[in-house]
Order: sequence, then C-alpha cells, then structure tokens
Amino acid sequence: NEVLRDAILWQPPPSRRNGAQAKIYYGSQVSTRPPTIVVFVNDPKLVNDNYRRYLDRKMRESLDGFESTPIRWMFRGRRVRDVTRNMNGTPGDGGSGTSFPYPHAV
Repeated sequence: NEVLRDAILWQPPPSRRNGAQAKIYYGSQVSTRPPTIVVFVNDPKLVNDNYRRYLDRKMRESLDGFESTPIRWMFRGRRVRDVTRNMNGTPGDGGSGTSFPYPHAV
C-alpha cells in the first residue's frame, strides 16, 4: 500500500473528459504464484492501460524480486453491497437512509 500510495501521489490517475476520475482505495496481494495484486477502485473502467503499466513499473522499481517475475493485476470496483451500505447510512443508526433498491419501503 505504501508503494501504491507513493505512485498515486507522484502521478494521480488520469481523469476523463466528463470529469470522472478513478479513485484507488487500496491494494492487496492475494496470490504468490504468480504474484497477483488486487487493487480496489471506484470504477475499474476508469483505470486505463497506460496507468496500469505505470503502477506495474513503480511496483517493480520499489520492491526487490519482481524484476523478471510476471505480476497479475486485478482491478475491482466497489461491490453492490458496499454501495447500498453507503446509501443506507451507517450501521446502527436506526435506518435513517434510503432503502435501496426499494425507496418506497421506508
């Protein structure tokens, strides 16, 4: 996560013409053969190939042992459960948010 944070601070993800920009939340290594890194973002479609190659290069420069090893990158968006949790408010607040996907069932 430190390498990811430094890469993002040095070069933030590009934004699209409509103003949409990828937000990178965190990354986690989920497998070792081959090394697989899952990066959680707001929308995987906003992370273009150039930025993926940039993150790969920064990871290889910062960590020893990844020079000739293939790294598999997976970019995952927020799950529906996480989106609905944010729409419904915080847990334990008595259900003050909108009931998703049934707003009429309050």
